[in-house]
Formats: sequence, C-alpha cells, structure tokens
Amino acid sequence: MPPKRKRADADPRGAPARSTRSSTRTGKNAAASEVSAGASVVKGSSVDGVDVAPPQKKTRNTGLNATSRAKATKGGANTTNVNDDKLTSTRFALNDDEAGETNKVAPKAFQEATTEPYTPQRAQVLFDSFADEDDRDVIGPGGLVNLCEKVKIPLEGAQPLILAWQLKCSEMGKYTREEWLHGMGLLEISSLPVLALALRELDDLLICDKQALARSASTSSQAKKRGGANTREPYNRTRYREYASDRKAAFADLYQFCFTLAKPPQARNIDIETATALWSVLLVPRYPIIKELNTFLTEKGTYKGANKDIWNMVGASIIWHVTY
Repeated sequence: MPPKRKRADADPRGAPARSTRSSTRTGKNAAASEVSAGASVVKGSSVDGVDVAPPQKKTRNTGLNATSRAKATKGGANTTNVNDDKLTSTRFALNDDEAGETNKVAPKAFQEATTEPYTPQRAQVLFDSFADEDDRDVIGPGGLVNLCEKVKIPLEGAQPLILAWQLKCSEMGKYTREEWLHGMGLLEISSLPVLALALRELDDLLICDKQALARSASTSSQAKKRGGANTREPYNRTRYREYASDRKAAFADLYQFCFTLAKPPQARNIDIETATALWSVLLVPRYPIIKELNTFLTEKGTYKGANKDIWNMVGASIIWHVTY
C-alpha cells in the first residue's frame, strides 16, 4: 500500500484533529460574542433594539451590630437606642437553660446589651433619656409610659409596680434620679434589654408563681476560676435568689409596698377603684377568684375605699399563711 495513504489513514492527528481545532476556535469565538453581549447588557446597552437595565448588584445582608449602626448615624450617638430597638424582635429567656438556647439565635445587639458591664454612667444616660423636660431629675408619668413602650411591658400589668418596688419609689408614676441610680446600682442594670429581662423574671417568680431560675453552672466559682466566657449574669440576681428562697415574704413585701405607694399623702385609705385595680394586677393571675370580689365591690357601690385593714384582710384571705 502507498505509504502516504497509510500514514494519512492511521495518523490520529489527521483531518479529524484539524476539524476539532477548527470547531474549538469557532466555539471560543461564539463564547467571546456571548461575553461581549453580556457585557453590553451590564453596561445598560440595547439588545435587539430593546433597552435592558443593568442588573442590581447583590449585597450580603450581614446585619450591623450596635457599634456599627451608631457610627453610621450622625455623630455616632444613641447607641443605647440601637440596642433597645432589638426588643421588638427578641424573645427573652425565662430560665438559664432557655437562655443558652436563646443566645444561639438572638441578635448580636441583644447579646452585646445583655453582656456589657454595668456602669453608673450608663444608668445615668438611661435615666436622662426618659427624664421630664422641665425637671431633669424626675421621670414622670409621660416618661414612664415611654419607658414601658420601649421595653414592651403593659402599663396595666404588674411590672411597672415591680420596678417601683425595686427602686423604692415614694410616689406613684414618678421615679427620681436618686431612686433610679440606687435601684439600678443594686441590680447592676444600665440598659433597657437587661431591665426588661429582670422585670419579666421577677413577674414570673412573684406574680405568675413560675418555677424559679436554676443557678447557672457558668456562674459558679469553679467556672469563674477557669476563666469561662460566660461567667457573668445579665444583672445582679442576688435579690432574685433571696425572693426565690422565700416567695411568700417577698410577695408580702411587694403587696404592702403597693398600698403605701397608692395611698395619697396624709390619707389612711386608697379609693376602691385603685384597690380593685391593684388586686387585679397582683392577685388575679394566681387567684382568679379575686375577679368575683372585684365585681362585687364595683357593683355594690357602697364601698368607697380600702384602708390598711381591708387591704391586709384581702391579702391574708388569699394567702392566709403570710404574716403581714
């Protein structure tokens, strides 16, 4: 057989190989055309006579922590308010086990707000943000309403009374700077998320009679010696532990405080409307039968007020083994 024809037939780099290289070059040219067309689309040019808008650039929604958001605003101020905005989307933990689970998914701003150390300066700033304009040393009714809205607690519930009790307030609906700083100093609270957490825990313990928080292992002295990352509780729970050890005495103290707080100066009684409202808040959650008593007193109309004896009698009849 002719040698050239044999080599041509047997050579794997013959015509078929040249045909493949040709098709590859054709494919590359086609791909280049597509890339060029794509680039023109990105630049906003027209394709087939139709104007095509450039696609929106995708951005990663990473979320900003309190510090970054504060820097993004003018002057970088109101960092506390940034943390407080997270209250609307954060579920607060009611026990230490749940706190461990919540911290895994809680917003970073909330975690920072509940782990940042207490300082008197922060407590001062927090007070100033709700103080009256005409008297900067007082949080009046308007500031109290604003405070309750910020921490998402109902005004008609027991938590505002619990806050007044913790601050040892001398007047209903009014917190002085001295009362605020003293109470917050004992609780070691200087941010709204932590204040909301503390009030809910005390409400659960004393009003709703829920199970007390278990002491977290991370707060034990042994864990502190190891230098664990979570050795600090959100606030000073010393009072909470004392209340949990003797709930009846703690509730009796709160109950008596509310009578003194609601009673006008120099008066011996509180009006029956105030008394029934306080009983609804303090007693009804645990003792629904109090609703019937309130209905009777309201419909009867012959009782105009409640003195200390009546106040104590109602409390003792429900919690008969508590000594006032």
